[in-house]
Amino acid sequence: MASNVTDPIGNNNVTADDLADNNTKTTTATNDLDDEIGTAGDDNLQVVNDTETSINDDVANIMINEVELNPPGSDLDGEWIELYNPVDADTNLTNFEIRTSFKSATIQLPPEAVIEANGTYLIELDGQILSNTAESLVLANSSGEIIDRTPSLVDRSDDERTWQRVPDGGDEWQFTAGTRGQLNDPGEQADATRSATSSSTAQCQGTAGCAEGMAIRIVDGDTLYVRVNSTIHKVDLALVSAPSRMDDGFIESTSFTRSLCLGSHVLIDQDDKLLTSDSSIIAVVYCESANLNSELLNNNYAALDAGQCQTSEFASQRWAREYGC
Repeated sequence: MASNVTDPIGNNNVTADDLADNNTKTTTATNDLDDEIGTAGDDNLQVVNDTETSINDDVANIMINEVELNPPGSDLDGEWIELYNPVDADTNLTNFEIRTSFKSATIQLPPEAVIEANGTYLIELDGQILSNTAESLVLANSSGEIIDRTPSLVDRSDDERTWQRVPDGGDEWQFTAGTRGQLNDPGEQADATRSATSSSTAQCQGTAGCAEGMAIRIVDGDTLYVRVNSTIHKVDLALVSAPSRMDDGFIESTSFTRSLCLGSHVLIDQDDKLLTSDSSIIAVVYCESANLNSELLNNNYAALDAGQCQTSEFASQRWAREYGC
């Protein structure tokens, strides 16, 4: 659902059409880092269609509604996915499948599976199939047509919170107390919801743009795309220079940023004195409460861009001074 909220950063943004399929690009970036990842869903499926004629065959509205990536304790046999049916008729899910991005696994629904009208359908997974970082799921019907997909999701919490649509079937995903097999009720779950405003101690400084969103694609260690409402921003990190694709350390640096930020709520604090570079916003980025700029330097995944020290708003901050500004 498109949003009419005013862009809080300005005109340096990328539209959804410019970025094309954001989830596909996220998966592609993951595949660049993990050569063993292939393409899911190549096998042909045998269609079994002997369900009652009263079952609704219009399946375009079925969607992935809730995902448990990282259950408490061991992930073995504890992961699950929930589908949601927003229409007023039972729907045939025969030979539907869910494809994962990280391990390229294909999860096939059982023969004659049916999801009740305005209800949910729970899929309990055998073994550990889902990744706790940078996982994106695709739902395909019996013809192999993709009818729904999730954003890239990250769950490092090892608890009973899940990623879920709030309200059921909506466009917004929240990380909140799980509602396994039940409808997601935002009124009851509001206190447990994680968001950049409620759980992060990070605050914007200065007078330039400040925005909250979700990291949807990692280009390299110091460049990422962030969705803010209906707008997608390309963000370059201030005072930080991470290895480019052909340099040593690129995989390690990019993987670090991906693990810390992809799928997470982020706060973008635009640099007052270095507003933009080409089509990118220059900023400090907080993934949850972690300062990504500082974390890259602290873990030796990037070097200080000393050329910005004379002009950047953030040059006087402690983490920047410690590395030479």
